[in-house]
Amino acid sequence: MAGIGLVSNPYSKKNRKYPDRLQKLIDCAPDKDLVRLPDSFEKMDAAMEHFKNSKVDVIAVNGGDGTVHVALTSMMKIYGGEKLPKIAILKGGTMNMTATNLRLKGNTVDIFKRVVKAYKDSGELKTKQISLLKVNERYGFIFGSGAVCTFMDLYHRSSNPSPLVAAKSVLAMAGSMIVHGKLAKEFFTPTWQEINVDGFSFGRAPYLAFLITTLPSVGLGMDLTFRAKIDLMKAQLIAFRDKAKIVPQVARVWLGRALPPDVADDTVGSRFFINGDKSFRYTLDGDMYSSSGKLVVETGPLLDLVTE
Repeated sequence: MAGIGLVSNPYSKKNRKYPDRLQKLIDCAPDKDLVRLPDSFEKMDAAMEHFKNSKVDVIAVNGGDGTVHVALTSMMKIYGGEKLPKIAILKGGTMNMTATNLRLKGNTVDIFKRVVKAYKDSGELKTKQISLLKVNERYGFIFGSGAVCTFMDLYHRSSNPSPLVAAKSVLAMAGSMIVHGKLAKEFFTPTWQEINVDGFSFGRAPYLAFLITTLPSVGLGMDLTFRAKIDLMKAQLIAFRDKAKIVPQVARVWLGRALPPDVADDTVGSRFFINGDKSFRYTLDGDMYSSSGKLVVETGPLLDLVTE
């Protein structure tokens, strides 16, 4: 067996807050030569190069969605078309949506201990296949734009982001929409764009928010994108147009029911082309980027994510 590679950013918010946790993870690693603590994109690439040359079977990532996104982007760059190792997400960040969808139990150290034990015992790990999203040579699982980005802005304004902060942010936005408050105006500014999914155009319209993901849950107990699990190689798109019609649908969203067509464009596909008149911001797994106005989001490849 080639082993388990462990990668962790030593300067992430959680690792700085809980330095003993990082040391516990390192102590659990079967091979200390396969532990890497990159604090830059270049060092992440070097870590992935080392894992590739060492032919590791598993890469364990200590971090939240943003750290996982950076690690996977680097992995895809370094591995190219070669066989990819299994990925164990250790749920070590402030946002852990991918880990939540995998229904991982316990804390970061507990998860890693289970992965190490299962690997030592049999070399076999339980996994679930989920497709990546590719956006401008970056890889992740959740793409968002419009109000999704401004929600992330509100979420990160807190000195201690958490699921509770996320819930409060959603409620604040919903309340502001009801009373036509300043927050709603800030968060729901439409942009004219055309969406094309696998060759089908939804036409040009003033969209408030885009969400494209291969994960069935986007947090807070909402299976808003439950159609993402229909086909492993397809993602679900939900694009909102009319903010006045969104608030009455909150209960429907929480129950995991499809949204009416007059509220949102909702479909699954493997290639999404967004064609806008001007540049716009987007988020990929919580990290912020900027687009010139035209952007392609596509699915693939499938990853084997550890569910131990």
